[in-house]
Amino acid sequence: MRAGILLSLITALALTLSCGGSSTGPLAPYVTPSTLSVVFTGDSSKVGRDSNPVTFSHTALAITSSREFEADSEGSCEVTVSWTICIEEAYKNYILYRSESPGISTDPSSAEVLGIFTDPNTSEYIDSDIDWATKYYYALKTTDTNNNSVWSNEDSISTPGTAPSPSVLSAGSTAFNFVELHWSQCPDDDFDSYWLYRSETPNIRDDTSFAERVCFIFEALDTTYTDNDVIPDFTYYYALMTANNKGISSWSNEISVDIPGTVPDSVVATVNVGNEPYSICSLPSGNYVYVTNYSDDNVSVIRTSDNTVVATVDVGNTPFSICSLPSGDYVYVANRSDDNVSVIRTSDNTVVATVDVGNGPYDICAFPSGEYVYVVNMFDSTVSVIRTSDNTVIETVDVGISPYGICSLPSGNYVYVTNKAAGDVSVIRTSDNTVVATVDVGNGPDGICAISSGEYVYVNNETGGDVSVIRTSDNTVVATVDVGDNPHRICSLPQGNYVYVTNRSDDNVSVICTSYNTVIETIDVGNNPYGICSLPSGNYVYVVNSIDCNVSVIH
Repeated sequence: MRAGILLSLITALALTLSCGGSSTGPLAPYVTPSTLSVVFTGDSSKVGRDSNPVTFSHTALAITSSREFEADSEGSCEVTVSWTICIEEAYKNYILYRSESPGISTDPSSAEVLGIFTDPNTSEYIDSDIDWATKYYYALKTTDTNNNSVWSNEDSISTPGTAPSPSVLSAGSTAFNFVELHWSQCPDDDFDSYWLYRSETPNIRDDTSFAERVCFIFEALDTTYTDNDVIPDFTYYYALMTANNKGISSWSNEISVDIPGTVPDSVVATVNVGNEPYSICSLPSGNYVYVTNYSDDNVSVIRTSDNTVVATVDVGNTPFSICSLPSGDYVYVANRSDDNVSVIRTSDNTVVATVDVGNGPYDICAFPSGEYVYVVNMFDSTVSVIRTSDNTVIETVDVGISPYGICSLPSGNYVYVTNKAAGDVSVIRTSDNTVVATVDVGNGPDGICAISSGEYVYVNNETGGDVSVIRTSDNTVVATVDVGDNPHRICSLPQGNYVYVTNRSDDNVSVICTSYNTVIETIDVGNNPYGICSLPSGNYVYVVNSIDCNVSVIH
């Protein structure tokens, strides 16, 4: 009986071998497991780049790097895998596996097959398709002619090198046609390059095939890049890869940047008004704009839905400047030769009051609450404060010589006045109507406006051909922006991201990006552009052309 059992076992084993059954351990009957070892045989003393120049194409530019290396300076990251050979006649092949995780024999499908070797005397493989500063695991499976297999030991090795210090990426100034990127400098001695990627989808480091490489930089100190190839009203994702001279890289954080929409930059309509129009203002609704006609002693009312003059309102002698109350119920007009202000009720475009002010009222602005209107008296070097509830002048404030322009901060806490002959700006504290600061600006300051945040005030220097930027927290000029010839009036878009300046002698308008304090557009308009205003939506800007007697509508 024992002989019968033994015969049955031998028969079953023979059937298993003949059917191609496999053994994954040391019990395989015809092959001996190899002993495997791995050593680093590359050259870690030289750079990990080849001698070819780096080239990439970009929708906005094509660049070929001038940074090249001699062929003998090429570094190499490689390991040599060796093993003892199989001496059995039933040998079929070796299969060499590599993985970045241990346990290859447990799950071979998770590892990469480096080679299948049919020569039993093969005992070595050089693996050069690896990265620096990475740990790899290797194992060898030996198979016999009956497809029985046995595994070697698993050996591992960490390739030399340390990943570079990753940078911290951030976005700076952003406009509809550019975004400025900044990152922290890599402090490592073996720094080689920065590689900036942009994508329309997140997770760039996981798959760069969906990203575009927009720049590469080989100077560690060069840590900014301006991307000019962006689309308005779009979101982009950016990530920076830093590489060292061993070819090892690390990723920065990933950021998303929302590109703002386009700004008004094209003249889409021209509206004829009266003679010598000088100033313009919009109602808060944006449905109408009001234009002073200096030589006609009246005001034109333009309906913005179709840019048609729908009313003409007679006011005082030589009306110059104009402003609307925040409610939109009334518009105030400074009549320069009459030394007074006309009050127009907008519901029926009727003058309902006339308020005497100082000598030569030149510019005018409303308090954000609508309680007061401030009027610059050019020849008196004063500012009249009108209480709108009864249209009475309740205060007169001495300012600098020849005040020309005026604006209020959105908070209403301060009013800023340009003094043209003095070359400075007076800052009035509205709580007690006292001048609390005087800010030196450029030559011949004229128009002035505050951006919506109230952090900055922009001043046209007519003689100087530039714009001074005043930081309101400490009343310091923090930037000067060159614009056109004889800049006169200025307005901000409601969002505060762009400021528009009329250049009288150049017959155009400069557009300043306030986050960057740079002129990004120049728009041709009519002859001798003077007053300017934006609709509350920010979609349209209206420019008064005093010699052409019309208004350019920019969209």
